[in-house]
Amino acid sequence: MFADQLTQEQRQVVFDLAANLAAADNDVSEEEIQYLKDFSDAYGIEFDLDKADLDINNALSLMDTKKARVITLQELIKLSYKDGHYGREEQEKVLLLAQKMGLNNTDFLMRIENWVRQGFDWVYEGEQMLEGDD
Repeated sequence: MFADQLTQEQRQVVFDLAANLAAADNDVSEEEIQYLKDFSDAYGIEFDLDKADLDINNALSLMDTKKARVITLQELIKLSYKDGHYGREEQEKVLLLAQKMGLNNTDFLMRIENWVRQGFDWVYEGEQMLEGDD
């Protein structure tokens, strides 16, 4: 997981932003909850979904390298795909966060989104190949 390359403080920001994003469409799916649980378990972060009062600008200030910002966007887009639907509200929120981090190059954002989608396709294809292999 690329989040291994972040500091613990930065991972907390990713979790907080992800929890905040998951609520963007007012419907936190089981898949999104599982993603957040897995992330919190993997990094020893308290599982708390109530991030409505999150100071986003302050949180984003901890993402002080391009690598941290790219990993953050990758994780947020990955969360958004978990329920099988990268909805408009989620896309707009990710775009806004990218702009606040100074990553408002549309082509670059599309590359990150394609990277995430290819990862999901890769997993799905592998699962399909292994299915029915009794």
